Amino acid sequence: MGLGLVVLAVALVLWLRPAGSDDDARAGVAPTVTDSSEAPPSASSATPPATTSDEAFCDGFRRLAEVQGEFVATGDGGDPAPLRAAADDLVAAGVPQGMSLVARSGYDTLLGGVYDSIGLELDPAAIGAPAAPVTGGDAAFSAYLAQFCPA
Repeated sequence: MGLGLVVLAVALVLWLRPAGSDDDARAGVAPTVTDSSEAPPSASSATPPATTSDEAFCDGFRRLAEVQGEFVATGDGGDPAPLRAAADDLVAAGVPQGMSLVARSGYDTLLGGVYDSIGLELDPAAIGAPAAPVTGGDAAFSAYLAQFCPA
């Protein structure tokens, strides 16, 4: 089931990502909002992100995948507030200390896609990810999920 969550999450992010969206275009961009609500949680480059346990991270990630599935299932996207709340909660909870910088790059790609799907951007610094995507990041994050977030 863990691998199924990874596949579902990646597929949903790629499907929801707005046309013309590009990971390289997000690199180094501070959180911005296309509506009047607040920007997603972020951290300055001088402040490391919060840390959490692998188990707590996986629980939050599973919750985000569930809410994202419900968001997509409505057909018209539905109310983005629960999706944003789940993503904000995951960012606020932090990143496990054992998640590599390369895996954090892949996590940024995936989570950034969630925020993109609701018209927001995520500062990679909020999750301790590098400003520019790292080659192999998506595979490293998938490997992290497979190892630490099994069914």
